[in-house]
Amino acid sequence: MTSDDTPKTAPARAMRADVRRNRARLLAAAREMFQRDGAGASLEAVARLAGVGIGTLYRHFPARQDLLEALLADGYDALAATGRELLVWPAPGEALTAWLRAFIAQTTAFRGMAASAVASLRDDRTEPSEACRAMRDAGEALFRRAQDAGDVPADAVFADALRLAGAIAIVTEGEPDAADRLLAVAIAGLVPGKTR
Repeated sequence: MTSDDTPKTAPARAMRADVRRNRARLLAAAREMFQRDGAGASLEAVARLAGVGIGTLYRHFPARQDLLEALLADGYDALAATGRELLVWPAPGEALTAWLRAFIAQTTAFRGMAASAVASLRDDRTEPSEACRAMRDAGEALFRRAQDAGDVPADAVFADALRLAGAIAIVTEGEPDAADRLLAVAIAGLVPGKTR
């Protein structure tokens, strides 16, 4: 095969302006519908509100989880930024607690979002989004810093802390005070001085 015979790959093309606009309208409509009706809101209603057909919605987001994860991406970006800011806090344990509290708040923006976040965090079959990876990296850096300071047990695992925060988010959706209380109990432990 000569060099002229080698297949040429086309450079990745930028998304067309109308496609970008449709995606942005779908995300805005989904955010509005989900805040009002929860994550189970009608996808047909989301498409109508965005002014597009249901086929356009499914071309952008083949499954409801894809749409939810796109909405979660903004929250994950905010959590990554918060994590970077908290890395300079003088008290590593308090910084980690503040980040876990922010994680719970971000994933409870509307009914059903926390369950979607936990599902995406537990999905080992697909590669996490860039926003999700950045969020996890920021949280894990705070977790390791708290471990190094002795604020978190040496044998604790960041993934477990994230699962615990996700579980708290799921059971306290719409109840931020309850979320704060449960997180405080989780961090302090039920039986002081007992490790196992």
